[in-house]
Amino acid sequence: MSGNPSRRQTRRHRLFTFGTAGVVAALVAASLVLLGHNGLTARAAGPSGPSADEVAAGAVAFGQSYPGGLSALLNLFDTGECAGVQSNQNASQQCQSILNQIAALGSGQQFPGGVEDLAGNTDQTVPADQPPDSSDQLTPEMIDEMAAAGAPPDLIAALRADPPELPPAYNTLPGHQGGSAQPSGSSTPSTTLAPPSTTSTPPTGPTTTTAGPTTTTSTTVTTTPTTITTTPTTSTTTPTTTTPTTTTPTSPTTTTTTTPTTSTTDPPPPPLLVAVGDSVTSGHEARAGGVLWRTTCDDPGTGPATPGSSWAGNLRALIGVPWNRYFNFAHSGSATTDVLATSPYTNPCGVVSQAARTQIADAVRVLAANPSRPGAANVAVVTAGINDTNWTAVATQLVARRIGGIIGRLAGQAPAWAVANPGACTDWAFGNPRGNPGAPPGAVLPAWNGVAASGGIAAGAASIALNLIAADPGAQVRHLLYYRWVGDPNLPNVCNPAAIRAATMMNGWISFGILVAKIVWWFLGGNPARIQAVCQQLWNPGPGFIQTRLISWGIANWALIPGYPHPNAAGRGSLAGCVNGTLPRAAGGGIA
Repeated sequence: MSGNPSRRQTRRHRLFTFGTAGVVAALVAASLVLLGHNGLTARAAGPSGPSADEVAAGAVAFGQSYPGGLSALLNLFDTGECAGVQSNQNASQQCQSILNQIAALGSGQQFPGGVEDLAGNTDQTVPADQPPDSSDQLTPEMIDEMAAAGAPPDLIAALRADPPELPPAYNTLPGHQGGSAQPSGSSTPSTTLAPPSTTSTPPTGPTTTTAGPTTTTSTTVTTTPTTITTTPTTSTTTPTTTTPTTTTPTSPTTTTTTTPTTSTTDPPPPPLLVAVGDSVTSGHEARAGGVLWRTTCDDPGTGPATPGSSWAGNLRALIGVPWNRYFNFAHSGSATTDVLATSPYTNPCGVVSQAARTQIADAVRVLAANPSRPGAANVAVVTAGINDTNWTAVATQLVARRIGGIIGRLAGQAPAWAVANPGACTDWAFGNPRGNPGAPPGAVLPAWNGVAASGGIAAGAASIALNLIAADPGAQVRHLLYYRWVGDPNLPNVCNPAAIRAATMMNGWISFGILVAKIVWWFLGGNPARIQAVCQQLWNPGPGFIQTRLISWGIANWALIPGYPHPNAAGRGSLAGCVNGTLPRAAGGGIA
């Protein structure tokens, strides 16, 4: 999530003007090169499988005649009969027939420009009104602390004006990012793997046996194997010679000792956790320091002393991955196109990262160099899609209408009629060709561009998943769906149903993209069960799981960057626990 710069939105739109089909085709072609590198069957590297474009087009076409439509088809591969298919050999006849029909219907077609609404019926209940945080205000004391902390003089002068103003260079609320870019320093994770840590608490995993007595060592702890040198006894005797008059006694037994060559096998390194995506995964958080709040856009965590604020860091602990096997390349504000194609990347806080490679290139590089082993699968996690749309700007206008003050002046408010009742908010967000009684005459155009961006979101999700699984076919790939929440103190309560519906629609398009990836991978001979979209959570009450802070200043550019609505500590724990529950365990305790 997080605000996106208007110039980056323009760039994304340009990227999609040459067609999602070309993007997906190029990325899947790159995946096929990696498939051969990882030693799959000849069929996997061959031309027999349909492309992601063809699968997507075929699935949409097949869904038109499938009972229950595309949504029911999605459920068939998510929780239905075809959900557990692990290869093209063990699929049922029905599943094989459906997959073959999808391939035939999509042959030669491009990725659909739009995907239908797959949300189904969402909760329309209007929750009780939650009052905003009364301390979430711009105060003279806060401005004084900002000045003492080194905030730019032009920002301080503008905030001390009457009424306070925010120079455009520091305003991220409508999706504008300003401020000078700052070097990222050590915030970009390295792709060079260090030796396994000796301080992490390891999970129960496969064991390694050294020569001599069996010494069991955990795979996540570096130990010195115990080598026992045995001394075999070799007896040499002199034969006894007998004569009639003289007996020569047997010579004394002599023992010679030889030392055999003893070889030891170091335990294999632990599996990896690799993360890509947006601010949900990057560790975006607003933190209090007295009356002054500062926002860090990317803080994935690097060790026990600096654990960061990403749910992926929580997952790392749950699955027993040591810190130096955890690679989080996610960045606040990223769209799927940024994950796949943007290098270098500047986050809303003005920090530059991904100087040499894109997020997906870094993730692929690490996974391909350290492939999964049986019973010790690597895990790759993703959150991306919301920033392919203008939802941040839409939600900000609704928040501005409710909160008022400096937020209301800076962000641009939704029209008053849009927050009159739940139906009005829904019409304003999603559009209504029949109009709305409170709105100006005529059709209501949608404020949110999600439907228009749906094809690109699905294509991006499919491409990310295919790149990750192609780099390491033994990995478990999880695209975390966006959480929803009830009872938002910053959002007009009549708009809660619209917000839940928007997130659910987004998750449907992501899930469709993951379905496309699974089918492509099935035709290539891979295990589609290793690719999943998971954990569409509903949090109630929302403030127990999300950050609600609005007035917070970015590190390092001093832009106004809210912590809202990113997960707080409880939310991060909930996300990590849910994803952890979707990872199958091997007999030894590792990820299968």
